[in-house]
Amino acid sequence: MEETHPNRKAIVLGATGLIGTELVKQLVQNNLYSEVRILGRRNVDIQHPKIQFHQVNMEQLQDHAPLFDANDVYCCLGTTIKTAGSQENFKKVDLYMVSEAARIAQSHADQFIMISSLGAKADSWNFYLKTKAEAEKSVLGTSIPSIFILRPSILFGDRKEKRKGEKIGIGFMKMFSPVMLGPLKKYRGNEATTVATAMIQCALSGKKGKYIYESTDIENMVKHPEKISSPLFPSI
Repeated sequence: MEETHPNRKAIVLGATGLIGTELVKQLVQNNLYSEVRILGRRNVDIQHPKIQFHQVNMEQLQDHAPLFDANDVYCCLGTTIKTAGSQENFKKVDLYMVSEAARIAQSHADQFIMISSLGAKADSWNFYLKTKAEAEKSVLGTSIPSIFILRPSILFGDRKEKRKGEKIGIGFMKMFSPVMLGPLKKYRGNEATTVATAMIQCALSGKKGKYIYESTDIENMVKHPEKISSPLFPSI
């Protein structure tokens, strides 16, 4: 991993989610960052002098464009159709907000590191995966010098929302992950802490261009940081 100058400024969108919370924890402990700017409706439950919270209307991000003046924009925005209440409300977060954040960032930031999903595909029959692919396309279409898209599988971690069905599904996934080999290996779950670590490694890699990393690459990247030099998505 390249040495980078200290005094970096990070922006975190979706900081109160599973990955976002882990990401903020790691960013404030990283000596290369002097400021962690959180944009959203509410702040994280973490006290640290590096954190600057800005309460913003996420549907009117353009009104807060000057806040995007930073080195790295970390985008962990995401919801579920159940939480959003409808497919259109889901798209407001996972597509429109993400796309608008990237559009603004191209005039203010050096890098955009975002969370997508394993299986994201433009022609998918699955609404969730199709929307994720649309968000990826929108972000990749910007002129931001460095774009890193991470596609984790099901996420493991301490969720604030305890949903019984989801808890059972995660339990089964953890149980069967060791025997998911070959083509099935990419469907193993990813720890939120691992994904957050990979995001920071991407930002500090010094790489220019546009990259996409799948779930297994996220795991390999954290175990072997040099793996980040081999993007699945060629620089364009």
